[in-house]
Amino acid sequence: MNGYMGQLLAVDLTREKISEIPLDRGITKQFLGGTGYACRLLYNMMDVSCDPLSPDNMLTFMTGPLTGTMAPCTGRHVVCGKSPLTGYWGESHSGGHFGAHLKFSGYDGLVIKGKAKRPVVIHIDEGSSTLLSGSDIWGTTTDVAQESLRNDLGPVKVACIGPAGENLVRYAGIMNAERAAARCGLGAVMGSKNLKAIAVGGSKEIALSDAEEFAEIAKKSSAILREMMSNLSQSGTAMYVDIAMMFNDMPIKYFREVDFESDLINDKALGEILTGRIACYSCPIGCGRKVSLPEHNLKNIGGPEYQTIASLGSNLLISDIRAIAVMNRLCNQYGLDTISTGGTLALAISLQELGKLDHNLEWGDSDRAIELIHAIANRDGFGNELAEGSMRLAAKYGAEDAALHVKGLEIPGHDPRAFAGMATVYAVAARGASHLEGDIYSIDMGADVRDLGIVASDRLDDENKGVTAAKAQDYRAFFDSVIMCHFAFVLPQTLLNLLNTALGTSMNLEDILTIGSRLVTLKRLFNLKCGLQSQEDTLPSLFSHPLPDDVTDDFVPNLERQLDDYYSYRRWDRKTGRPTEEVLQELELDY
Repeated sequence: MNGYMGQLLAVDLTREKISEIPLDRGITKQFLGGTGYACRLLYNMMDVSCDPLSPDNMLTFMTGPLTGTMAPCTGRHVVCGKSPLTGYWGESHSGGHFGAHLKFSGYDGLVIKGKAKRPVVIHIDEGSSTLLSGSDIWGTTTDVAQESLRNDLGPVKVACIGPAGENLVRYAGIMNAERAAARCGLGAVMGSKNLKAIAVGGSKEIALSDAEEFAEIAKKSSAILREMMSNLSQSGTAMYVDIAMMFNDMPIKYFREVDFESDLINDKALGEILTGRIACYSCPIGCGRKVSLPEHNLKNIGGPEYQTIASLGSNLLISDIRAIAVMNRLCNQYGLDTISTGGTLALAISLQELGKLDHNLEWGDSDRAIELIHAIANRDGFGNELAEGSMRLAAKYGAEDAALHVKGLEIPGHDPRAFAGMATVYAVAARGASHLEGDIYSIDMGADVRDLGIVASDRLDDENKGVTAAKAQDYRAFFDSVIMCHFAFVLPQTLLNLLNTALGTSMNLEDILTIGSRLVTLKRLFNLKCGLQSQEDTLPSLFSHPLPDDVTDDFVPNLERQLDDYYSYRRWDRKTGRPTEEVLQELELDY
């Protein structure tokens, strides 16, 4: 199969059985790969009523049809399963080099179920796979585990969990190098299965329909992207700190204030400790940062991204970029989602202000935050409560309205009062509050996709935002099935040209939104099977109150109006949240 290796690896940890599953051409035609293929697979193969931390939950690691090729920004992979944080669809993307080398090992993806009797490592190389003991690295941090496996197995790429995943922290992530598949707690799913790591290696080639034409398009699009995204390359995602402050998009004191010394945590501040850049496989941008902190004996470690700076910095009123870099390093070593970590810590401080608890918590106290990151990962003392995430922490103290989450997933670093359409994106996203299922903040700053009818509009206006959110979701769902990084601002036709020359297909612009809509709809069906109710498509009450000091003209998003437009566009039933039978037939999901 052009663009694919043609098979998945199925691992039953309970039975210690490894087998191969031929790639289904029908599914690749409908969903391409990545998130789409994973969702289609899990929807049919898994009992979604299972406890996410039980052996019955299934975990998939998937690549896309362009993964491992020269196409720009396609070296990514996605991890999918039922989220222990939300109880709904869980999906987490990661850059780095693991995805490409999983493909080179001979497989398009992995499907994992069951629970091993003792800690194990899955080793895949040139189409050969084995289960190895992971007991000697169980309990180690992610950097130690990866180095140990490379020493034992050679130049493999490793995706692994740290102590947070082993201790079933509900927002534990999965690390490869210092790139994270962090959101939704899928690292805890690995931990529940006694699966410490997956190590991949190999040199199998990926067949392409027209390799010469593909290479020409890939080189040209990479060169254009390199020039167009030069600012991101030079400054990294921390460049958005100043932009976010300008638009009042950055979370400050748990989304309650608007003033903050952002110049102490922006890209220029990060530049004071910067020692290099990091690029994912086949990426012409290289937005990742390397930093060094001699006072902590840390050299050339992964630097914090914007979301981490926002969640562990301004969100907690911490204005020390060095402290944020230390916290980021700890989260990477332990395997923690920095967004959920920062959100849960901010909630805890808020609860102390409300007199609900007393654990020596203060805004701006980086030392205490660092102490609590250690405690969370090890479920030590109060860290055991924080390890459950915001929704459960608030419920324990009878303060549900104080927690900023959607369906259990903490709000990331974008305020829906700054970009109205993010209200709908957060409310309806399959994962809960995810900024990656529809980036309206970038659309309304001018990064629209007019060829697909995705057009920028007044950021502080509800008009047509529900429809724009739906189209943006469909577009990003297509990206997540390819898989391509969202920073790859390539023209839709260029992306189609890459796919068509790689696969030998004849997809057109209309197929982009159709395939994306099919995936968005299937993820909704998955969540409905999990018990989702339409009233859960909502936002925390805080966002119905304007930001202070009239910085956005007292604007708050009218979520109900947006949702009416969203549901009408999708032709989903507003009361039940269920897609109509007509839509299911049109999207070929009526099975």
